[in-house]
Amino acid sequence: MRFLIVVTIYLIIAAGVASVFYHLKRRKLFGGYIGGFIVAIIGVVIGEFVIGQLFMESTEKILNFLVRGTGVNIITGFLGAYGAVYLMNKLNHDKERTKY
Repeated sequence: MRFLIVVTIYLIIAAGVASVFYHLKRRKLFGGYIGGFIVAIIGVVIGEFVIGQLFMESTEKILNFLVRGTGVNIITGFLGAYGAVYLMNKLNHDKERTKY
């Protein structure tokens, strides 16, 4: 049950970050929204492990209300996803998406 909650939170964060880049910022991502979503999922996982391990003690004390027993730090997941999609956008030369 805990694993399902963690995966759901990761998917929500990844969908939100991909939506920001694709719909709000109107950036052309490799593979469109789905490509951005997949890169954001990878970024969430990497961010959760790398950033979460570096700053786990301080983020647990400050953001304990966000973790709520699931073991997921929403801030580090968001930072990892945003960084991954931002890097993907820069590799695509920050192109703006064309209107259909």
